[in-house]
Amino acid sequence: EFAREAKSRSSERARLERECVRARAPSVSPSARARDVTPPSSAMDGALGFLSSLLGRGQETTDTITTRPVNTYGSDGSDGSDGAKTRRRARPAAPKPTLSEEDERRSTYIENAKYLLITCVVWVHALDDFLATATIVNAESASVRRTKLDVMEPALPWIRALYLTLATFSMPLFTALAGFQSKSWLEIARGYDANASVMLARVQKSTSMLIGGWVFWQALYVAVSYSDVSPLQWWSPVGVTWFLIALWVWRNSVLLLGALRDSTIYAIVCVLAIAVGFTDTPSTKNGLAFLDWQRVCAYAIYFYAGLVLVKREHVDEILRQFMHLSRPWMRFAAGYGVLGVVFGAFMLSDVLGEPFGEVQEWLLVVSPYGVTKWYHPIIEALWRVVLYLVVALASVAFMSVVPTEEYFFTELGSRTLTAYLLHRVFLTTYTDITTKFWDDDDIDVAFQITMGVFMLPLLVSQVCLTRAVTTFCAPLVDPALRMAETMPWIFHARYDAYDTTEEEEIIDVAARDGIE
Repeated sequence: EFAREAKSRSSERARLERECVRARAPSVSPSARARDVTPPSSAMDGALGFLSSLLGRGQETTDTITTRPVNTYGSDGSDGSDGAKTRRRARPAAPKPTLSEEDERRSTYIENAKYLLITCVVWVHALDDFLATATIVNAESASVRRTKLDVMEPALPWIRALYLTLATFSMPLFTALAGFQSKSWLEIARGYDANASVMLARVQKSTSMLIGGWVFWQALYVAVSYSDVSPLQWWSPVGVTWFLIALWVWRNSVLLLGALRDSTIYAIVCVLAIAVGFTDTPSTKNGLAFLDWQRVCAYAIYFYAGLVLVKREHVDEILRQFMHLSRPWMRFAAGYGVLGVVFGAFMLSDVLGEPFGEVQEWLLVVSPYGVTKWYHPIIEALWRVVLYLVVALASVAFMSVVPTEEYFFTELGSRTLTAYLLHRVFLTTYTDITTKFWDDDDIDVAFQITMGVFMLPLLVSQVCLTRAVTTFCAPLVDPALRMAETMPWIFHARYDAYDTTEEEEIIDVAARDGIE
């Protein structure tokens, strides 16, 4: 594969060189060409310079972009002490890369999938809160709560099956798309781009955004949920913050594992995802796992599936097949049919009396295997293999029903990080309010089901994806970037000193969106 790719790149470069030489050569007669005194090497140098500018690899000639860290925000000071007194000179605007038709089609398809997936993630969390609120019966309100629960009982198996079906593919597929859009990390790890500044820019931006965002949102959720627990419950991710830590670990692990073959990488990740269940993860006082390492390791298989298993050309070929289907409705019928089978399987497990909590724990992989008897961990490891197969089947079915054309919601797919981090605030607020009034006889059960199961997740997801909300919350998503803009004097080197203009807007728009 490497040899074929190198040969293809070499032939493409040679073709571009020939075209550049022809483009720059003046149109003159043979006799005039014979009298031309321009040395051939000069013409070739000009052609190669033009080619370099086309490929975006020309060295920046301005003094604001260098191959080493720009000294400081200051003018001449070696320690940057005068940085606050000097205005930073504006960098020249980078030319926007031109997307090919296949890149545009693939980007639209991925953005559509991300929008639908973030809606499903919000839906899953809303259903989780609803089921927790609706099924709890305490001594103070036993009579009213039991009456409402009896009325709601016929609908609960359907709601639980819907929750489990959405949870089967939503977050795993979301993680796989994060891996798919992190392929530039793999290309750097394999030496396709030998520029060290590119790798440094990736690590710097990813670390500042993900770790900085985790610090803020973890502090927020700890203050809301565990303010009365001491000592401070800092090292156990609360709610959705585990994904920021996980994404940072996965991306940086690519720099370590990326030099290996794809098959070797995925074998290591598969062994890790299965073996981590045999190990114990310490828990903090609030009952949550330390840094959620079980889920970080178990979900790594999804991230690396998008990173190394699914190639861009695979997606392009699938989209071409979708376009040439004689009966386009067939892919929708097949996708919804498979998801219906998964839904039916969870309904069957509920009818057979399988405890909902055990199925949920198996699906979310947040805890190690049980050790009641010596062979139980082995059985649960086999069940985890079954889980990965079910997730793969449901994910393929979901991606088959994702539209390939651009719609009004396509643009919203690029704002998923803000929606992912913020939606829990709205859901928690709604849950706290409804818990106080849940036992009110004046509130109809049908209204509570309609709001908690259908209306709430739809409203919250759309509100969190609006431009006004994402713009307002931008400093909270990437606090380091805002600090660099407002307090440049605290940095030794410019925050974007290693920034480059390579295909970041095409491959890895994650400079502004951590999920990507």
